[in-house]
Amino acid sequence: MAGSLSDSVRRAERNTRGEVLSAERVQYDGRDMHRVKVVDNNGRVRVFMQDPARGAPRPPQRDNDD
Repeated sequence: MAGSLSDSVRRAERNTRGEVLSAERVQYDGRDMHRVKVVDNNGRVRVFMQDPARGAPRPPQRDNDD
């Protein structure tokens, strides 16, 4: 069952208790992925990549935009 972008946003908010800065659909390694950028309570920006087909988030990635 595929998850929506809003599901990915809610999951990131719930898991980090942070504020979502942005969310978008992106191509990653030939697959459609959800990229959710969150700032946590310590002010650190984290980026989560989620495969909507699997629903499981990948570990946070360093973001070069910071």
